[in-house]
Amino acid sequence: MNEQPFTRQQLFGLKKSTLEKRIVSYYRISGDSDATVQYLIALQVRNRLGDSEFHLVLKDLVHHLFTQRKVTKIMKKYFFHFKEYFVSKQWKYLTIRVFPVRQYAEKAIHEVRSRFSSILLFNNETQVE
Repeated sequence: MNEQPFTRQQLFGLKKSTLEKRIVSYYRISGDSDATVQYLIALQVRNRLGDSEFHLVLKDLVHHLFTQRKVTKIMKKYFFHFKEYFVSKQWKYLTIRVFPVRQYAEKAIHEVRSRFSSILLFNNETQVE
């Protein structure tokens, strides 16, 4: 079973400096970018709950995760929560990196082909009658 290194009480109770050290240490030891992104989301929640010292916490780590690591489903899921960590030019690059155009093109081609095949099938059925 995968044991979590941080409890809810730690994520929402420890000081900023302590959490920064522990999360960076956890990431360096485990290399688990998915869990690290989820911990960063928890810290954003803490910021939104009124603990303003957590605004843009661990900015360097966020930059590293989204620019250097392989993009995962978890990173895609929470990607837009990190927009304020990046300047406009970086954000555009990351959007392309996280959501490649190839995927959109493949989906569009599949959609067009399915529509054409249904139209051709419908036309063939009407001509037979």
